[in-house]
Amino acid sequence: MDAFHHTVETLTAEIGRIVAERQELRATGASDAELEANRRLLAGAQAQLSQLLIQRHLGSPATA
Repeated sequence: MDAFHHTVETLTAEIGRIVAERQELRATGASDAELEANRRLLAGAQAQLSQLLIQRHLGSPATA
């Protein structure tokens, strides 16, 4: 992710873009390293989305 502060909606769109990229990587026989880099981007975006959804529903930042 970049420094852009995402909303739930923009991050959902970004996840869709990352998933489409992953499907293309798989279809074109990408290397394990390329797939791993994409997987990490996807996992990070999903984690960030989870935090945004928690904040939206609780009204305050989540603490672990």
